[in-house]
Order: sequence, then C-alpha cells, then structure tokens
Amino acid sequence: MKKTTFRILAVLLVLMTPLFLSACKKKCPKPSENIPGTSEYREDCPYEEATTSTSGLKELDLWVVYDNTDAFREQVQAFQSNFSGLVVRTKKFTNLEEYEDLVINEIAEGEGPDVFMVHNSWMPKHYKKLYPLPLDQPIVMNAELFRQTFFQAAADDLIIDEQVYGMPLAIDNLAIFYNKQHFKDLIATSDKPGALWEEIQEQVTTLTKRNNSPERFALAGIALGRADNISSAVDILYALMLEFGVQFYDEEEERAIFATGGGITGDNPGVAALELFTSYGLPSYRNYSWNEYITGFAPDEHEINPFVRGKVSMIIGYPYLYSEIEAGIQEQQKSGGQHIDLEDVGIASFPQLVSGAEATSRHTYASYFPLVVARTTDMPAEAWSLVQFLTSADALQTYHKITNRPTSRKDMVSEQQTEPLFGTFAFQAPFAKSFKIFDDSAYRKVFSDAIQEVIDNVATAQQALNTAQQKITCIVQKEKGLIDVGTDCGI
Repeated sequence: MKKTTFRILAVLLVLMTPLFLSACKKKCPKPSENIPGTSEYREDCPYEEATTSTSGLKELDLWVVYDNTDAFREQVQAFQSNFSGLVVRTKKFTNLEEYEDLVINEIAEGEGPDVFMVHNSWMPKHYKKLYPLPLDQPIVMNAELFRQTFFQAAADDLIIDEQVYGMPLAIDNLAIFYNKQHFKDLIATSDKPGALWEEIQEQVTTLTKRNNSPERFALAGIALGRADNISSAVDILYALMLEFGVQFYDEEEERAIFATGGGITGDNPGVAALELFTSYGLPSYRNYSWNEYITGFAPDEHEINPFVRGKVSMIIGYPYLYSEIEAGIQEQQKSGGQHIDLEDVGIASFPQLVSGAEATSRHTYASYFPLVVARTTDMPAEAWSLVQFLTSADALQTYHKITNRPTSRKDMVSEQQTEPLFGTFAFQAPFAKSFKIFDDSAYRKVFSDAIQEVIDNVATAQQALNTAQQKITCIVQKEKGLIDVGTDCGI
C-alpha cells in the first residue's frame, strides 16, 4: 500500500512540475535584479533602475531626486556601451529633506553614491564633501569652458575657487501659470499676464471677485501674499528681492544686510520686496486676492487645488507644476469635481519691475539639481565621465523630452524657447539667478516666518525683516565657525 501511494505521489509530482516551473517563471525578480538588456529582463516587473552589475564589473551608483529614472535610462545605457566593464545603478528619491540627511550621512561614513544630485542652494554648505572636476588628467570640461557652455546661475553656484564642483541638467526657474479662459472673459486689454508687476496688480484687481462663501472669493486673481499655503512662497520672495537689487550680505559674507542695506530701488529694497509680496495677502490693499481659507478644500495641495478648480487665475511655480496641475485635473475628473481644461493652462514669464526697453537686466529665481561627485568615490574619473556625458547636448535632448525641464546649456536655448508651452522657461534660463544660501531649510523657516508676521499684523515689513536679518546672520556665522555651533539662532 505504501509503495502504491509513493508511486502515485511521484507521478503527480512529475505531472505538476511544469506548473511549478510556470509559476516560478511568472514571479517577478527582485527590482535590483531586473536589468534592462539582459535575457532575464521583465518589462512588466518593478525596476530599481538599472543596470546592476555582475561579478567582476565596476559599479557606479547614481542617485537622483524627483526625476523618474526613465529620464536617464537611454543615456545611461549609451554611457555603458562606451565604457565596457562599467555599470550604473540608478536610484530615485522623492523626500528632499530625508535625502539630504541620508546622502550626507552616507558620505560621512565613507559610503553612499558616486554621483548624485544636490540642490544648488546646498553648495555653500556641502561643497567640501564633493570631489571637484579633476584638472590633472585629460578632461572635457574646465571652469573657463563651463562658463562658455552653461548659464550664469550655474557658473555662480558650481564654480568655487575656479574649480568645477557640479554640472547642471537644467535651470528650473519661476514663471506664471495662468487660466487662459479667465483672461479672455474678464480682461479686455490683454489675453495673458502682464510683463510688469504694476500690470499684474491691475489685472489682479480686475480678476478678483469677493463673496460670502467659506473661501471669501468667488475668484482670486493670483496666489500670492502668504507663506503657509503657497508652495514656492519663499522662492517668489527671493525672486522679488533679486529684482529690487537687494544686497544679501556684507563684503565678507559674514553678516546679512538685506533689511538695512541699499539697492537699485532705494534705501530699503528688501522691505519694498516684502511689502509687494504681502500686499496680495492683506485686505487693506486693492490687489488683495489670497487668504488662508481658499485652500481649505485640500490644504496639502496648497494653491494647486484652487487653480485646478478654476478658483484662482494665476499661480507661480517651476516647470514640474504643470504635471501637478494635470494630475489634479485628472483627480477631479475621477471624483466628479469641478475642474478647468488642461488646454486652458498657459505659462507666462515672471513679471519684472521695469519694462524690457528700460531695464538693464531681467530676473527670475533659479532652483535646480546639478550632478556632483562624492569625495568618497573610488572612481572619480569614471564618475566625472558620467556627469559630463549626462550633461552633454545629446543626452540633455533626451532628458528634456521626458521631463520638460529647461536646458542648462547656452547652445540649446534657441530651439527650446520656441516651444509653445514650456518655451517660457527656456527663454528665462539665461537670466535666472540665485544667491548664496548657507542653510536652505533654516533660511526657508526664517523668511516664511517673516511673511506670516506681516500677514498676521504682528510686525511691519521692516520689523519682520530686521528679525530675519538677525537670524540669518546667526546662521551664517555658525556655518562659518565664527560663533559656537550650538548657538540658538531663534529658529
């Protein structure tokens, strides 16, 4: 009886083996083992990106922020085809604060990526953790050629003591996203936002319709004036301060002077910039158009949700804002909520204080993620070869098609600025600017507080900036080792 049972089980096992094998075949491999270009690659399975190595091959770790890894897939594969025996493993991060802590801690421990993205504002704080472009071997790029190739914002941020510490994939900058239909229906003199802040103020006054709803507005002209429910509030204030000609630091860059220093527009340009920004959030101004209630339906989405629902005519942001608007419209469609048509979304240049005919310069704020090389890498030559390859004109053509981010290269701007929608960002890339920031998160807290103090009538613009100036001076001096690192700067 036992022999009979054993034989039956054996037969069943043989008959079922193909089923087991089939089931195993259908199971996805680990994301880190699902490698494009290999015979085992499964397109329908998760993909860590990309190119993990087999035994004996050199590996370069590439860490990126926000961009999907498919924005680099084609370029990485092309790079690998030129460097036999070398593979690149790409990993994406989405939480910027956690990413900064992780990458810095990893480098401090001698680990982490070979090539990674940093925010341009992190350079003053972290550049000593980076491996500058080698000058003692044949290399494609140097500081002089960098200035000829890339825009001024990148040169200001990434060249330190005539050494190149990173290379930019794009120069993201601020522009206005607007509702075309609102302008057609309500603005008789123009079908798009004005080129000057003076014109924007008048358009906002015309567009804005107050009522007794929970939001207090039937229609808001622009999302501006507050820091608690506007995604890029601090960056917009930075842009205004640049336009007003604010000098942020003294000559030694040891003290902040933006509240008391002079500028091209008078004795207190920083105060003038803050007053213009907050005027859109104060009921005492004609151009008042934004409050704390208008984002109440979806607080986490800030100004995106009101714009998607057609409750605000203009918002200010970076190129990626378009995809967020598109996703918001799709979400409203699924839930049966009110929404605008994606075809009604336009993009216009960041407003200026002076007309182009009279101005000697233009301004918008630059915020971008250059590629850098970790000081701890054991393959600096290969790492820098990857950086230069990914920022070449051919590679950036592919990157732009996938991400719509504006070029960082002077030789690509003329083509991109003719694009019907995203061309505005390419047009602005040559005059986008930033300024030296010694602790990005701390600065954002300080300037957000200053904005809210004015909006909440806790302080005047001058008083709020005086307080901010003291705090920023404290932060700068801590970062430079001029005061004890444990000093409480009141943040």
